[in-house]
Amino acid sequence: MTGGFLECYDTIIVGGGPVGLFGAYYAGLRDMTVRLVDRRHELGGQLTAIYPEKWVYDITGIPAIRGKDLYKNLFAQSVPYNIPSSLNEEVVLIRKNRNNILCVETRNGTVMHTKTVMLCLGMGAHIPRRLDIKNLREFEGKGVSYGVHSLETFKNKKVIVVGGGDSALDLALTIVNDCSDLYVLHRSDRFNSHEETTKKLYSSNAEIRTYSELFEIEGDENHVKSASIRNTKTGEVEKIQVDEIIIAIGLLFNLEVVQEWGIKMEGNSIVVDHNRQTSIPGVYAAGDIVTYPGKMKLIGPGTSEVMQAINHSKTYIQENFPYL
Repeated sequence: MTGGFLECYDTIIVGGGPVGLFGAYYAGLRDMTVRLVDRRHELGGQLTAIYPEKWVYDITGIPAIRGKDLYKNLFAQSVPYNIPSSLNEEVVLIRKNRNNILCVETRNGTVMHTKTVMLCLGMGAHIPRRLDIKNLREFEGKGVSYGVHSLETFKNKKVIVVGGGDSALDLALTIVNDCSDLYVLHRSDRFNSHEETTKKLYSSNAEIRTYSELFEIEGDENHVKSASIRNTKTGEVEKIQVDEIIIAIGLLFNLEVVQEWGIKMEGNSIVVDHNRQTSIPGVYAAGDIVTYPGKMKLIGPGTSEVMQAINHSKTYIQENFPYL
């Protein structure tokens, strides 16, 4: 409560990843009151949760930057505006009251009020996709991981990276110069990554195993010791000694809650117009969660989208809440 009146923000940004953080900074720049809400215990999204050591290449004016450093820069950028944040708060409902004010409710029972909402959810609640290997869970945290949190973990180690997309190749390139040996396994001979990333992998010292899959993991009660690799064409199995295994075959996403809000979606993506507004007036979305003709799921376009959303939300507020 402030001065006897219920606090009502100009915008609440749901999602504290890179797009949400930049949106918070830009809202502050536009002299808007803003609050960040995130379901995790820390801001940064996948930059801090999964890929802190990964190189990011699609930021304007920055040739390359590690995920953890990009997060630090984005956070520092917003500091002058003293933007409050609510962590460990999962938004479960967004509804309008009779005065067209949006009520944002969380699973913990918190209710926040705002004139507009920015959904910067990435791809929703992300869970690393697991391989169907019987003893995989036993070795999670004991040599099996789903990202690179510290380069020291892989220094002078024999490492396997499983996957053929951008995330897998980016992680492989992040650690290739620190490992003693690096094997990249992919089920086919066609990588689902950007051309430049694929070229860099083939130019590196990594041993690329196409038509290969992780078949079995062995070790003791403390750590992984070896892995069996199966050729997907011939069925031949080879056992190699290994210290660390990174599985990067994608993420599973939970967007059931968003679908219940009545927002128009296509598959697992929120449909937005040219103003980055959803089907609910006053509710905007930006980043990997959205879809529109020509959409690219990169941080760079996401920051542009949230700028557009903030600018149009400012106009929306002026037209709909001239008295607040």
